[in-house]
Amino acid sequence: MIKNITYNDLANAVRYLAIDMVEAAKSGHPGAPLGMADIATVLWCDILRCNPKVPLSSDRDRVVLSNGHACALLYATLYLAGYPISENDLKAFRQVNSKTPGHPERDVDFGIEVATGPLGQGVANAVGMAIARDSKPVNENDYWVYCFAGDGCLMEGVSYEACSLAGTLKLKNLILLYDANDISIDGNVSGWFCENVAERFKSQGWSVIDDVDGHDYDAIRSALVSAKSYSKETPTIIIFKTTIGRYIPDWAGKAISHGQPLGQDRSLATKKLMNVTGSPFEIDNDILEQWRICSQKRLTSFDKEQYQRPNIDWDVIFSWASQKTDDIATRAASFQVLDQLPDTFIGGCADLTGSVYTKYPKNSVVKTADAAGNYINYGVREFAMSAIANGIAADGSRIPYVGTFLIFSDYAKNAIRMSALMELQVIYVLTHDSIGLGEDGPTHQPVEQLAMLRAIPNLHVWRPCDLDEVVVAWKKAYIATDHPTCIVLTRQKVQKQNNKALTAIECGGYAIKDHDSPALILLSSGSEVSLACAVAERFESMNIAVKVVSMPCMEVFRQQTSKYKESLLLPGIPKVAIEAAASQPWYEWVGTDGLVIGQDDFGLSGPGSAVMSHCGFEIGDIVLKVLKKFDSIKYAGEEI
Repeated sequence: MIKNITYNDLANAVRYLAIDMVEAAKSGHPGAPLGMADIATVLWCDILRCNPKVPLSSDRDRVVLSNGHACALLYATLYLAGYPISENDLKAFRQVNSKTPGHPERDVDFGIEVATGPLGQGVANAVGMAIARDSKPVNENDYWVYCFAGDGCLMEGVSYEACSLAGTLKLKNLILLYDANDISIDGNVSGWFCENVAERFKSQGWSVIDDVDGHDYDAIRSALVSAKSYSKETPTIIIFKTTIGRYIPDWAGKAISHGQPLGQDRSLATKKLMNVTGSPFEIDNDILEQWRICSQKRLTSFDKEQYQRPNIDWDVIFSWASQKTDDIATRAASFQVLDQLPDTFIGGCADLTGSVYTKYPKNSVVKTADAAGNYINYGVREFAMSAIANGIAADGSRIPYVGTFLIFSDYAKNAIRMSALMELQVIYVLTHDSIGLGEDGPTHQPVEQLAMLRAIPNLHVWRPCDLDEVVVAWKKAYIATDHPTCIVLTRQKVQKQNNKALTAIECGGYAIKDHDSPALILLSSGSEVSLACAVAERFESMNIAVKVVSMPCMEVFRQQTSKYKESLLLPGIPKVAIEAAASQPWYEWVGTDGLVIGQDDFGLSGPGSAVMSHCGFEIGDIVLKVLKKFDSIKYAGEEI
């Protein structure tokens, strides 16, 4: 240590900056940063293996701030440690286009491993990073994953799911730093969170270090050293007892300190209690120098880990698929495609492996941290599975794919959204994609889920109609390094469509049945494409020319040129969309004057074909609706 500089001085520098950031923005969360500053200081200055000059070093320790509202703590610490965050960036806290937004947004160059804010997901992200670490060759990357979490994170069910799996797998080098300040927004948590956290984690297979004074530097250091020893066998939680809003004269230990500026007088009084003086954002040079010394002296490896993904000859795979003539469910088609791909993924499923067909012969199951593998049995934990996959993707060494029923994307939705927000390559295999799944009934029959997923920015949703389109969906997902992909698949068999080109399918929408001068254009996706083709044949028997457009991915089709889209959809020609799901997304393509034959009500229980027929997805019903809708389509016959 530089002469006369103490750990309290270093920690108070974090507090000082956190106060100034919130005051400058006139919004933010000062309570947790003031309470956790001592823990963060010991972690960064004595324990953490990192170097701001080489933020992408493969053996750096990872830090996740699950309670992302406390981001002023993270930004202040990273600035003091020497990451490329400037004083001006701190002053721009919570402002448009700043490096310091109101909750952390992923940028590894700045030391921010994942975006956090929705409580509990950071815990699951950290579990994913630990899984990714343990799937690498032994001793190749011997680093630790640290995760800050608060009471709110542990109340959220996703953390319970993730920590249960982490204990079962005996994940190594994973340390959870629990800020047990007993306060949430509504007050003292005793009225709504009374469980024994230590016993909870022991029952889940974690090592537990309990009742550590989060403001005693020696106790903090001792706990962290012990945790590193314990975490060689099991994941470890340290339960730190802290005071939220520490040093705020009349707010310390109270919920009022959680999420609002202190105001000028209270800020000055708090700084006076910390024995800190100076202008806002002004840090003593010796303190800043000591922070920089501590943060840059321990990392010895300076390589940037580069994941080399195998090259795949997609033309060969597509040619193989094109020669197949069997009518199979697209979930089975996905299984066949996975078996054609190199062993480059780490897969998994939420206890539905035999239904979603995500485990193929080259998979080996990850059973514990010591067991190498590339397939995870996540159990019935859709939300945690998806958030864990985000952590694996953030690590960057494997491409994760996870599977469940489309209806259960509701459970996973916020994690899917975070995949898209963080621009992570996560592949979601979602099966049983419509009322056509049949007997399980409306509780399991997705209706609004496709519309929900299509509404998420930076997420591509592929709903392929057969094996050929499944190949393209997997290709696009494999090369998509800056966004997640949902591959939505059927339980029931679908008819194989012939004479398709890979390049056409890659446009997201193409003519699967073309006509130079159609009187009608039918658009569809997935299992309803074959129905649209059958409807077209019925119209053609009535001397009405029809073009059929398969649109497996609206997001990719939307990216095509206006010329291409107009050449396919032919402005002025009546359009009908057919999809056994909520009708709303299709009006973008058929127009307000078009017709959408969708499913805007919950389904019902019964054999899949009977349910589809009952809900109007039958050739004759569709033909009648089209003729009733469009006066311009003339038919002189008497029977349909």
